[in-house]
Amino acid sequence: MRAKTPSKVAQRLEDAKSRLVRDNPLAQDIAVEGVLQPLTVVPLTVVHENGHPDCALLIAADGSSRISAVHELLDYQPSRIAYEWGADDRKFRGEISRWARLLRKQGWSGLTEDERRKVRALSVPARVVIGFRPNTQGGQAFHTAVRNFIGLTHIRPPRPYGPAVENEAKADAVLDSLAEPGRSTAAHITETEKHWFSGTISPEEVAAAGLSSELDVRAGEIVRSLLGGGVRTTRRVNEGIRSLTAKQRPKREERVDVAVELILRPIRTGLSDDAKFVRPRRAVLQRAYRLPEIEDLPAELRWEESGSDGCALEKLRDAAMAEADQGLGDSGRLGPAQTELAVKAAYHMAMAEPMALQREVFGGSEDEDDRGAATVLRAMLSRRRGILQAYEVVRAGRAGERLREVDEDGSPLVTAEGQPRVLTDALVRHTYSGGPVPLEVSRVGSKAASVSWACVRESVDRLRRDVNGMADVPLEEDGPSFVAQEGWDPSQVREVREALDWVSRKIAGWADRFVERDEALDVES
Repeated sequence: MRAKTPSKVAQRLEDAKSRLVRDNPLAQDIAVEGVLQPLTVVPLTVVHENGHPDCALLIAADGSSRISAVHELLDYQPSRIAYEWGADDRKFRGEISRWARLLRKQGWSGLTEDERRKVRALSVPARVVIGFRPNTQGGQAFHTAVRNFIGLTHIRPPRPYGPAVENEAKADAVLDSLAEPGRSTAAHITETEKHWFSGTISPEEVAAAGLSSELDVRAGEIVRSLLGGGVRTTRRVNEGIRSLTAKQRPKREERVDVAVELILRPIRTGLSDDAKFVRPRRAVLQRAYRLPEIEDLPAELRWEESGSDGCALEKLRDAAMAEADQGLGDSGRLGPAQTELAVKAAYHMAMAEPMALQREVFGGSEDEDDRGAATVLRAMLSRRRGILQAYEVVRAGRAGERLREVDEDGSPLVTAEGQPRVLTDALVRHTYSGGPVPLEVSRVGSKAASVSWACVRESVDRLRRDVNGMADVPLEEDGPSFVAQEGWDPSQVREVREALDWVSRKIAGWADRFVERDEALDVES
């Protein structure tokens, strides 16, 4: 390659690194496992027109995001590697020796996490092209052969598995992680539960192990085991995901998707993986089980133990009623009984035909309900009627009956023709709109305030979704985020931030007043 001066090459190297780090950020993944797959590298000689000595390099043939991520982790400038270390072998070996001495002196356990990240990135496997022997019949030049080889990887790569199959593989890795005891802790699930969750156990074995044959109970236990239990569970699930992806911080949405894929295994098997049936139900469950309250489901409290009778479902219903009477749900958080009932009802509502719970509407009119499934479930399980409806959904789903709408007393509603009203997503969204209850039911006091707070929470949730939606708008097809690249008008941002600051100060005052009141009551008592 011919270049005018070393500074021109250095600038191009730095620009390429910045672009690759921005467009394909791999640093966090490489920090966990290092570079796993070898790069294809070829020799390059830079000839400078100003008479500067030639510069010989090994370069990634396709402009490697992995190398750029390694440079980012190690805080190396590509231009320094090319012109300083490339010209002085002693300096290059000195940098390697610095890390080797540190590792020998302190040992792996004595390194800080930041030092470990850098040591993992210090060596990179590579496939080095040292020569080229052209096919005499084809007569292709060296650069053409390299270009075609890279094209197989980037232009016409093997067809990806797709998210569903990827989540399948992650699910098995997660179950292995949960079933393996730690150094000082017991396994999170038993081997039998692992086979139950993975769908590799027969109905006879399920019964012999004292496990439930109800698919919603299995779904509830998968959700509890993979998504509940707080930080301890999150760490174990993330370990399983990292064992396949080397992703340092898997998001909660990824853990939800893995749990849903396990839940769907018996359904896909029974339907020969009918995409038209499975795809919309997967989308609904992925949204429904993002309900934040699921993270707080306690491992020790179960209203429906494995193999329990139908009375347990009634106990779950009554416990959810008691929580609703206390204002849970309206306060922005469902109680544990309401949450467990929501998880099981959501399963049957998604599996029903027609579906009684669907994903939110995108790009619809202002009159259309664009709430996510989790928000609809919270509004539903915050009302006594909604709890009775959820109970009826689970009962009917287990009995193989069609889902019917119920009234305030839990009795089935009928149409003008005297037929039971089939429960649909439209009916659910209309009945449990998330708005305030009728004024004659609650005008003043704690109940009325909790209903208003539910509206505030719904507005905040919608704002968060809208902000994430704007962040996901690409600059171009399959390109990076528009606002991440271009930003947004500061005056418009300032106006919104001032409104948010006012809201923040307002509700912070309510929290201060709550604390003052509690402290005053403590003094009086």
